[in-house]
Amino acid sequence: MAQYIIGSIMLVLGALLAILAPMKIKNKNIEIRFMQTTPVKELKEILEGNAAAGLEGYRHYVELKGKAGSEKPVKTPFSEKEVAYYDSNLYQVTEERQTPADKSKTAQAVKKNETLMSNDKSSQPFYLKDTSCLQEVTIDISQAGSALEALKTFDRFEPSNNLGKYSFFTGNRYSVSGTGTLGFRMTEKTIPLGQNLYVLGEARLENNRIFLGKPVDKKKPFIVSVRDKSDIVSSNKSGANVALVFGILIAAAGILLMIFMR
Repeated sequence: MAQYIIGSIMLVLGALLAILAPMKIKNKNIEIRFMQTTPVKELKEILEGNAAAGLEGYRHYVELKGKAGSEKPVKTPFSEKEVAYYDSNLYQVTEERQTPADKSKTAQAVKKNETLMSNDKSSQPFYLKDTSCLQEVTIDISQAGSALEALKTFDRFEPSNNLGKYSFFTGNRYSVSGTGTLGFRMTEKTIPLGQNLYVLGEARLENNRIFLGKPVDKKKPFIVSVRDKSDIVSSNKSGANVALVFGILIAAAGILLMIFMR
């Protein structure tokens, strides 16, 4: 009886994954593909025109392309480079010796583990600027759930006895020792200053400044990416195909479970 219940659940979950996930991604791609890039100058005129007409708080869903900049660039914690945005991870790398189950074998297997110690993202606002005018568009990254696609610019392992050159570890913020500790792996994803950006979101005018953030309508995509539009659409399409295949496999496994486990 249990196999029928488990099989039925797998069948339903697989069908939902195979149908709903690709459909959601397809709708997102349609939204992206049919958007036309708006110059910042034109966006400024649209927002100012609506404000002059008494439509305070008007929001305009828009696609922008330009370069990243910042009034106050942030410094990455490990490479200590000034960038518009960073997302860093610190992993503790440990070594574990495992005794073989077969007592006749004396050699121990060595397994390396990585444990995430911290994740740090910059919160300083940065902006997008194009060649159409001097106006800057501030990217609002303070909203919950905002995800930015950045470049992987730093990935390094350092043994425990070689961490003195990183100011991040001063003051014993993290213990650099411990049973089996080999060292730490540091990674950084960044949006460098001057990096080309593709942005899709809702723009608003506040105190003569343009801000862009997540749309009120949750069905509309919010994108801040270092990739260009065609790459994003292509990647989404591949994701939809993967979801379809996995959904079919899960559903098929559920059917086989109900047939052959009777």
